[in-house]
Amino acid sequence: MDFPVGAAPGTSRRFSLAGLMAITGVLILVLGVLTGWMLLLSYDDALRAQKASLRNVATAFAAQTRSVAKAVDGATVRAASIVHFRGANGLGEVLGDGSSAGALDEIRRLAVVDPAGQVLASIGAEIPGLPPLPPLPPLSPQILGAGQTAGLRIVLSDIEPTSGSAFINFIRPLRTRDGASAGAVVAQVDSALFQSLYSLVELGEGGSVTLFHRDGTMLVRGPAYAEGIGAGFGATPLFQEHLPKSSRGGFATRSPLDAAKRLYGYDSVDGYPLVVIAGTNRSAALASWYGRLWTALVFYLMLSGAMAFFAWRVARDAQRQAQLIELLSASEQRLGRSFAYLEAIINAVAAPIWVLDARLRIVMANRAFARLVGRASAELVGQEEQAVFAPDDAERLRRYRKLLQDGVGVESVGVMPDLDGDARTVIQLTNSLDAGVGDVQLVSVLTDITALARAEARLAYLAEFDVPTGLPNQVRFQRLLEQRLAQCADSGRSLAVLVLQLGRLHEIVELLGHDAGDRALAQIALRLREAAGSEAEVAHIRGAEFALLLDAGEGRDMLERFAIALHERLAAPLALDEREFCLGPALGVALYPEDAGSADALYRCAQGACGGDCGELDPAICFHATDACGDLDQRLRLEAQLRRALERNELRMVFQPKATVADTRVTGFEALLRWHSPALGEVAPMRFIPLAERTGLILPIGAWVLEQACRAIGAWSRALGQPVKIAVNLSPRQFYQKSLLPTLVRCLREHGVPPGCLELEITETTLMSREEEVDRLMHAIRALGVELSIDDFGTGYSSLAYLKRFPVSRLKVDRAFVRDLGRDEDSAAIACSIVNLARGLKLGVVAEGVETQTQLAALRAMGCDEYQGFLFSRPLEEAEALALLASETASRGMAEPGVDQRCASGRSEAVDTGD
Repeated sequence: MDFPVGAAPGTSRRFSLAGLMAITGVLILVLGVLTGWMLLLSYDDALRAQKASLRNVATAFAAQTRSVAKAVDGATVRAASIVHFRGANGLGEVLGDGSSAGALDEIRRLAVVDPAGQVLASIGAEIPGLPPLPPLPPLSPQILGAGQTAGLRIVLSDIEPTSGSAFINFIRPLRTRDGASAGAVVAQVDSALFQSLYSLVELGEGGSVTLFHRDGTMLVRGPAYAEGIGAGFGATPLFQEHLPKSSRGGFATRSPLDAAKRLYGYDSVDGYPLVVIAGTNRSAALASWYGRLWTALVFYLMLSGAMAFFAWRVARDAQRQAQLIELLSASEQRLGRSFAYLEAIINAVAAPIWVLDARLRIVMANRAFARLVGRASAELVGQEEQAVFAPDDAERLRRYRKLLQDGVGVESVGVMPDLDGDARTVIQLTNSLDAGVGDVQLVSVLTDITALARAEARLAYLAEFDVPTGLPNQVRFQRLLEQRLAQCADSGRSLAVLVLQLGRLHEIVELLGHDAGDRALAQIALRLREAAGSEAEVAHIRGAEFALLLDAGEGRDMLERFAIALHERLAAPLALDEREFCLGPALGVALYPEDAGSADALYRCAQGACGGDCGELDPAICFHATDACGDLDQRLRLEAQLRRALERNELRMVFQPKATVADTRVTGFEALLRWHSPALGEVAPMRFIPLAERTGLILPIGAWVLEQACRAIGAWSRALGQPVKIAVNLSPRQFYQKSLLPTLVRCLREHGVPPGCLELEITETTLMSREEEVDRLMHAIRALGVELSIDDFGTGYSSLAYLKRFPVSRLKVDRAFVRDLGRDEDSAAIACSIVNLARGLKLGVVAEGVETQTQLAALRAMGCDEYQGFLFSRPLEEAEALALLASETASRGMAEPGVDQRCASGRSEAVDTGD
C-alpha cells in the first residue's frame, strides 16, 4: 500500500532551467527524428505512386497494342486460311478489294511468300501521311524463322537509320495438309502507327513509352530514338530480373540509353511476345516531394524554437513554485512516517489483504491485493470493491451483509480469473473489525490453493485420459463400451467397434525419438477427431493402436463408407520435422451383436480383423467375418516368397510393343513385370503387385525394374544404332519416394539412356493429391529429359486444370473403352472424346488392349496416334523384342522418339491383363 509522501527538502533544485532545457532538447530531437521518418515514408510513397502511375500507363498502352496486334494477327490467320483453301490469289479478301486499306488500317502490306522467302502475292494499303510502299524484297530465313514451328512470329525489318521507323512483321507459317512448309503469310505494320500512339502521353522530363519484343529487341519508342530501334536490350534489369518474376510491375534503375536515373512501369501484351514500358526521370517524379521536404523543414525549425522558449518560461515558474512545496514537505513527511509501520507489516504478507467499510468501499489494501486486481495501491483507496474485484459475485455480497449483521467470520472456496485470464482456485477468509468510531469494517485474506486443486484434477484426468493425444484411454474406453453395450441390449440397436493399428508409427520414434512420437500421436488424434466428428467416440488404447465406437444402426454400408473415409485420411503422409511419414493404417471392424456379445470379446474381434484381406473393401480395411477374408496362410506364404524373389533372380521383364495406328510401325515398348516362383509357379501380376504395394516391397522391386528398363534402352540403342523407347509404370508409392530423382539420374547416366527414350506412365490418382509437390516433381523429371504420360485415362477422377498444368506428353486410353469399340456407342464416344481432348492440348494418344481389326479401324478413324495389344503382338521376351526391332529397322526403320520427348526415371510395376 502506497501513501502520499511530501517532497524532501531541496526538491526545488531539481526543477532547474538546465534540466528542463535538456528535456526540451530531447523532445526537439525526437520531433526531428519523427519528421525525418515521415519524410522518408512520404518519399517511398511518392516513388511507389509514380511507379504505379507508370505501370498504369504501360497497362493502357499494352491494351491498345494488344488490340492492334490482335487485329493484325487475325488478318494473318484469315489470310493463311484463305491461301490454304483458295491460293495466293484470294489474298485480297483480307484487306477488302486489294486496292485500299480496307477494314484493317493498321496493315501496310499483306504478302504470301514461299519457303525460300520469294513473294508469291502482295497487297498494300496506302496510309495518309506515310510514304508510298516500296516493292517487297524476298524475305530472309532469319525473318521467316526457318526451321521453327511456332505459330506467330513478330520481327523487325526495313529499319530507317535516321528516323528509326521500321516495319513490324507479323509472320504466320503456312503448312500443307501433310504438315510440310508452304511458306508464310506476312503482315507488315509501320512502326509509326505505334510511335504516334505512344507520343500522345506527356510523362515529364525524360518520359518515354517503348515497345519491346520479349527477347529484348526495341521495336518502337515514343519520342523517337533511332539508335535504339532493332537493338537488343535483353541484358537489362527489365528482362533479366523483373519480367521473369511478374508480367506487370514497376522498378527504378539507370536508363541503358543515357545512364540517367529513371522510374519505369511495364506490362506484357497478353497473348503476344511484346512488352510495353513507360519511364520518366526520377527527379521529375519527386518534384512534389521536394516541395513537401522544404515545408516540413521550415515547420520543424519554427516549432523547435517555440518549444525552447516555452521550456525556459516553465522552468523559471517551476523554480518559484518549488520553494512553496518545500515548506509543505516537512509536515507531509511526518504524516507519512505514521503510516510507514502499518504499511510495512501488511505489505510483508504475500497473501492479498484488503479492508472494506460498511458501504463496501476499500479503506486499505496491500501490494499483493493490488497485483491481484492489476491496479496501483494508491488508486484502490475509496473504490467500491465490486468495481475492481468480482463485480458479478452475488454470493460474496450476501456473505458480506450477513457478516456485517452477525459479526461472525466466514470462509468460502471459489474460482476466480487472474490478470492473464487463467482460473485460480482460492479460499477467502473474512472477519469484522471495529474501526473505533462506531463503524464496522471487513478484513479479508485470500489464499491461493490452485496448485493443490490442479494436482487433484490432474490425477483424475490421468486415470482416464491419454496425455499425448488427449483422448480417452483404454480404461475409459472399456467402461464406455460396456455402458453402450448395455444400452444397445435394452434398445436392440447395433454397435460397431473399429480398431485402428498404425503399422509404421514406430519408424518415427526410431528415427526422431520419443518426443517426435508423442507429437505424431497428437496429429493422429486430431485427424481422428476430424474424421469421426460427432458420429464416433475415439480412444487411444496403447502405442500405435486406437479404437472408435460407432452406432451401426444405419447398416453395414454406412460403416464401410465411414471406414474408407477414415482410412483415406490416415493413409495421407504425416508431416513431422520437415519429413513425411506413411503410417500404414489398418482397420478392423466388429459388430454387436453379430460378432460378439461382451465388451471384451467384441474388441478382440475388431482387433483380430486388423490386417485382414477382405476383397470387397480396401485391403487395409477388414470386417470380422471369416468367410469374407482371404486365406491368411496363403497370403503370408506368397509374401514370404516375394521377399526373396529379387535375390533369387525370379523376376524378369517382358516388353509389350507399341505401334502407330496409321501404318503399324513399331514406336517403342511398355515394360511389364513377370514372376516365376519355383515354389508357386507362374504368379499373376494381379496377385503379387497389390501385395508388394501393401508391404512396401514395391520400392526395391520398382528400383530393379527401372534399372532393367534403362539397361535395355541403352543396350538396344547401341546395338541398333538408333534410339529405342521404353515406357514403365510408376505407382503412387514410388512417385512420392524421396529417392526417386537421384535414382533416375543415376540410371540414366550409368546406362547412357538417350533423351526421350524413357517414359513414365502415371495414374490420374497420383496427380490429384499434393498438387504443389506433384507439379515440382513432374517438372524436375521432365528437366531430366524423361517423358510423362497419364495411364488408364478416363477411369479415375480427372481434372482438366491439372491436365493443362502438368507437363505430360500423352494420354493412354484405358482398355475398358477400347474393348467395346465397334459394339458400344458409349465407349466409342468416350474414346473419341479422349482423343479430341488430347489433340486440343497437343498431347499424344495411345490406346491399349487393342485385339481386333474393328477396334483398330475405329481408332484410326478417330485419329489416335499409337496402340498396343494382342492384335499386334503379345508381350515379348527381351531377345524377341530386340529381334522385332532389328526386323523393323531392316525393313522400313523404327519410328524415332518425338522431339519433345525427354528422359525421366520410373519403376515398372505394370500388370499385364491381356495386352
